[in-house]
Amino acid sequence: MSQLSASPLLRMTPYQPSTLFPIKAEFAALMLRGGLVAGAIALVSGTGSYTVMIEMLSVTSRAGFAIAFVGLHDLGVVALTQSGWDLTQVVLVDDGPEMSQAIAVLLAAFDVVVFDITVIDRHWHRLVARARERKSALVVIDQDCRRSPRQLAPDVTLIVEEFGWAQPTAECPFGAPAFHVAVQEHGFRTDTPTVLAR
Repeated sequence: MSQLSASPLLRMTPYQPSTLFPIKAEFAALMLRGGLVAGAIALVSGTGSYTVMIEMLSVTSRAGFAIAFVGLHDLGVVALTQSGWDLTQVVLVDDGPEMSQAIAVLLAAFDVVVFDITVIDRHWHRLVARARERKSALVVIDQDCRRSPRQLAPDVTLIVEEFGWAQPTAECPFGAPAFHVAVQEHGFRTDTPTVLAR
């Protein structure tokens, strides 16, 4: 299956039918299409969702895709660096009164936009339509397992059911994240316990 070619910062990747954003292999193996579909809405839910999202999209970042984070106060640049992100392709945006408008602007310039579930408001349907038109992916973080708004309707949901850290090794002195994640996609569910390699 063909993949999107990497895009420079502030420039959208041309869309091709049935294309995917590459993600880390452990997650790709759980998804029906083997990656994050351009224009899709993904929900990452549960304790450890920040780490799971960072690890999943680390391959996306290293492939040269531009990724924006909006209003994620607990996100650390150190964590991105440790996971091998290309920080030249990353922008962190503080939250504010017009979050939906900020995300809409970012969708014109970034391949993936990541934000907290609390951002979702009455303008959500417009954001989804814009993301699908631009072929950008929206990744929604629900770290506290709030009840998802009815209008969210994600294309794929990653549920972090267990989360911890593996024992440190010489190659990974701080330990690697270990988790049990379930993926729900188009009525199908796949899950596996995983220790991520770094």
